[in-house]
Amino acid sequence: MGKLFNLVLIVLTLCIEIAPFCSCQNSSFISCIEGERQTLLTLKQSFEDPFHRLSSWKGKNCCTWKGVSCDENNGHVVKLNLRATSRFSGETVLGKFSEESSLVAREVNSCLLELRYLEHLDLSGNDFQCSAIPHFFSLMRQLRYLNISNARFNGSVPNNLGNLTGLRVLDVSHDQEPWALRVDDVQWISNLSSLRHLGMAGIYLGEAPDFSPVLNMLPSLLSLHLSLCGLNNSHLSRHPINSTFHRIRHLDLGNNHFTCPVPLMLQNMTSLRILDLSLNLFSCSIQSSFDNLKSLVHLNLAGNDFSSIENGLISILGNMCYLKSLDLSFNQFQGEKIGKYRNLSGCAGHDLETLDLGSGRTGGQIPDWLGIGGHIPDWLGMLKNLKYLDLSGNQLNGTIPESLGQLSNLETIDLSHNSLEGAISEVHLAALSKLKVLSISSNSLTITIKSNWVPPFQLEYIEMESCKFGTEFPQWLQTQLKAITLVLSNTSISGTLPNWIMDMNLYELDLSHNQINGTLPNFPSNLKRVDLSSNWISGSLPEIIGDMLPQLRYLILSDNLMNGPIPNSLCRIKTLVVLELSKNSLSGNIPNCWRDHHVIEVLDLSSNKLSGVIPSSIGHLDSLRWLDLSNNNLNGELPLDLKSCTSLRLLDVGGNALSGNVPKWIGESFRFLTILRLRENKLNGSIPSQLCQLSADLHILDLAENNIKGRIPHCFGNFTGMVLHGEGDIIPLEPSKYLMYWEDEHLTEVMKGRFLEYTSTLSLLVYLDLSRNKLKGQIPQELTFLTGLIGLNLSHNQLSGTIPKKIGELGMLESLDLSVNELSGVIPSSMSTLTKLSHLNVSYNNFSGQIPNGNQLQTLDDPSIYAGNPLLCGPPLLKKCLDDEPHQGNNDNGRDNPAEKMWFFIVIMSGFATGFWGVVGVLIFKKSWRHAYFLLVDRSKDWVLVYVTLKIASVKTMIKGNRTDE
Repeated sequence: MGKLFNLVLIVLTLCIEIAPFCSCQNSSFISCIEGERQTLLTLKQSFEDPFHRLSSWKGKNCCTWKGVSCDENNGHVVKLNLRATSRFSGETVLGKFSEESSLVAREVNSCLLELRYLEHLDLSGNDFQCSAIPHFFSLMRQLRYLNISNARFNGSVPNNLGNLTGLRVLDVSHDQEPWALRVDDVQWISNLSSLRHLGMAGIYLGEAPDFSPVLNMLPSLLSLHLSLCGLNNSHLSRHPINSTFHRIRHLDLGNNHFTCPVPLMLQNMTSLRILDLSLNLFSCSIQSSFDNLKSLVHLNLAGNDFSSIENGLISILGNMCYLKSLDLSFNQFQGEKIGKYRNLSGCAGHDLETLDLGSGRTGGQIPDWLGIGGHIPDWLGMLKNLKYLDLSGNQLNGTIPESLGQLSNLETIDLSHNSLEGAISEVHLAALSKLKVLSISSNSLTITIKSNWVPPFQLEYIEMESCKFGTEFPQWLQTQLKAITLVLSNTSISGTLPNWIMDMNLYELDLSHNQINGTLPNFPSNLKRVDLSSNWISGSLPEIIGDMLPQLRYLILSDNLMNGPIPNSLCRIKTLVVLELSKNSLSGNIPNCWRDHHVIEVLDLSSNKLSGVIPSSIGHLDSLRWLDLSNNNLNGELPLDLKSCTSLRLLDVGGNALSGNVPKWIGESFRFLTILRLRENKLNGSIPSQLCQLSADLHILDLAENNIKGRIPHCFGNFTGMVLHGEGDIIPLEPSKYLMYWEDEHLTEVMKGRFLEYTSTLSLLVYLDLSRNKLKGQIPQELTFLTGLIGLNLSHNQLSGTIPKKIGELGMLESLDLSVNELSGVIPSSMSTLTKLSHLNVSYNNFSGQIPNGNQLQTLDDPSIYAGNPLLCGPPLLKKCLDDEPHQGNNDNGRDNPAEKMWFFIVIMSGFATGFWGVVGVLIFKKSWRHAYFLLVDRSKDWVLVYVTLKIASVKTMIKGNRTDE
């Protein structure tokens, strides 16, 4: 018993002795250095952390804090990872970070210098509020990894980063805010001889010299990212690249200004695995520069203007046995004959997993190396490893081959926006057990899948817009329990919404443009986008709809049959970006509860029965870009608080009963306004000159049908957004910059004498309408500066003076209405140069003279165009002008005969000589006749004088007699 006790005691003693050595195998037992713990707490205090990312930074052992790693031997902090997480699964995706996870600070705290053993520092994706990249980074010589990408730095990348000679990874990319950072001298990069990864995407390098000598000094470099840097061929073409640089495996030169020929440096980079030349300016054929790139795994040439491929694509693909991803989308291989699939040699295409030819401008022609003309070939099913297939936007026709059902590894198939037809049955989908994305929208396809079919896959994205389902909801869709997007718009579905749709775990639901009826259901709480527009949904909006959908970003219920008030609970959806309730019968006041909204961009409540005043709280929507309250019964004045919505692109309050003057602050506050529509209200006063400050972006100004008086400001000619720039181009709108969904919006304007609704072409409309007011004075000559105008309506005012002589400079005009004014003078002849004019009305003015003819005016032959101008003459009016004499043509089509001309003049001169000398000659040589002739002339003169004198005396006597009678 004693021996056993001694044995246990020895074992316990040994465990106690070796415990410190065992503990080093688990980081949780490592104790950090107290001084470094205090440094980390100081760093924590420098951040605003609204989402509590650093909540674990407490307690004694900092080595257990999230994002902190310590050396296992000495406890020093060696790694600090404060990288912001993305919107998806807690990781970054393609460099896109979530603002909801960012730490915020005015600058990077220099306390980092006290972490003397720090080798790995990652601050990417946080918000340092446009501060400069700290110069003290250059003192952290022990760093091997430095990532400060997309952290909202500004200014120049400091040259002293070249002091960090031990760096293996340097990433200063800034592609979320391109060109906020710049590098003018790249020489310092050559000091980083141990560098394996260099990320400078989004850094402006356009003023930097040739890169080639610097790249030659980086023998270890494996990955180089220079996308969106303002580069062109001169940055990589002046010096040869030595053999040490040929080890690079990943090269990204996308989104720059490279042109043909493809840079020579690519020809010998035989180790390349990933090459990205997308979004450049290559407009020639794809050269043989790719022939030596036999190790390529991913090749991206999307977004260029490649028109053909030298020696055919076979010459490239035949050498790329490892190719898994090929992206040729957004190019223009028109009519390219590249060879047939059976001619492809060896391994080409066998390992291909991703093939993207989407949204191309191929005019129905997918390159013939795929064996495709206008159809999708059967043999496409031979690419057994294919996971991603995108043939969208290629105007393909014909049917979808059943062989696609053989692609058992397929995860994504996108055939949308083509002209495909025929039926899709279970045969097309039966073997696609891994399918996650099915997009066949915008074709002419009929779905014949049986309602009781159970698919072998679980789709996540289902996009079947404009497919033909019949009138019932496809029942097989209720088996797709993982679906997060369901798009079945314009599919002729009718009836009420089935309950199983509301049981799905959807983020996006689009059932627009159908015949769905009934009332709104109880939506699942995780929905982020709901579009049920253009249906027959009736009833009122649920009072608790805002509590029902706390994560909603898009709510689109326009063009239905809904009534009742707008619930206040909508204001409680703090994530709401788009709210469209137009074209219903909603009534009551607009809720005045928008003060705490900071993300809403579109508020469209137009074409309802809303009344009351415009609530002042709308002025607190500081992200608002599209405000449409038109065609309601609103009254009062535009609220002054609205001037705070400085991001507005559209303001439409037309068709109401608003009163007061046109506010001056519209021009002072809304510098980005593109559409201002105040028509059909009760506005009065004059047009404020401050509106002229809406110069750069304004495309549509509509003040028609009010009580506005005064003159048209001459400064309207300063609307540069209405001026052509270049050869027939107006400054285009930028939907991606201002409003992603611009083409989804609509606007109604009076053009060509009738109401026209603009949707997809709205961004091209340039229009000025001041009609049906009480404007006086002349038409400013400066309006002729607006050379981009498509429509100009000044009718039903009291304008006087003449039409500006340079009216013909408005070469884009399609509609011109000057009717019912007090204009006078002649119609300028320059109007005949308006070759695009299809609607003209100058009736009921005081114009005179001949109507100009020629060119487009000859096609406008309706006399009512010129009615009410009694002094006008000429076609198309029946009234002829006084100098209108018939002109005789000649038989030789206007060509003069020189011989006839000569005889004509001889005869005339002979007749003149005979007559002249026959009379004058006799008087000269016969004296008695000469005396008799002049005597006759004198007597005739005396007789005329006596006759005129007697007549004058008679008239005077008559006038005097009349006065006496009076």
